[in-house]
Amino acid sequence: MYSLLLLGCQSTGGNGKPLTAAEIEQKRESTLLMAKTGLAALLKQNSALQMEIEKAPGYAVFSATNVNIVLLVVARGEGVIFDKRRLKPIFMKDMKTGEGVGVGYQNQYQVIVFKNTAAIDQFLLTSIAGQEGGIDVDANFSAGSGGTVRSFNPNITIYTVGLSGYDLQANYGGTLYYVDQQLNDVGTLNSLPAQR
Repeated sequence: MYSLLLLGCQSTGGNGKPLTAAEIEQKRESTLLMAKTGLAALLKQNSALQMEIEKAPGYAVFSATNVNIVLLVVARGEGVIFDKRRLKPIFMKDMKTGEGVGVGYQNQYQVIVFKNTAAIDQFLLTSIAGQEGGIDVDANFSAGSGGTVRSFNPNITIYTVGLSGYDLQANYGGTLYYVDQQLNDVGTLNSLPAQR
């Protein structure tokens, strides 16, 4: 059912064609490794967050490349949601645009901690529903390589960890999150929340 909704939101190879079975498995493995590395980088920066993540019903890790050009912010990446109610992770993609004063280029991880299962379901539902994906509006005031992003959803907390580069910014914008239709198997896609 959902594979028809977001057909345009699937992973493709460098040639623009759908990935082969071997490429899908390789992409899954590299995304899971990215998530493990991103979470470890966040906990190295702030080990006190370990307890928050362990108590949470789920969390997500995304990688992104931020580009701040004076008044425009653009970012794009991939990620994975770990929901303790599910056996398999959910592979995602994201894209951010925003406005504000900023300059820089930075590769970073974004770790999203869900405070309850309703927040996970809402996040997933909006990532499926509108054929475009879920949107989170946020405000970010940071200098350097990391920090906390203020989400307007009180049931999620978003942390950022810079990998390389330097980003000086004061901006607001929206992030579009969507389910990767090709990296998730049919069973996972069918288990996602349905529109009511």
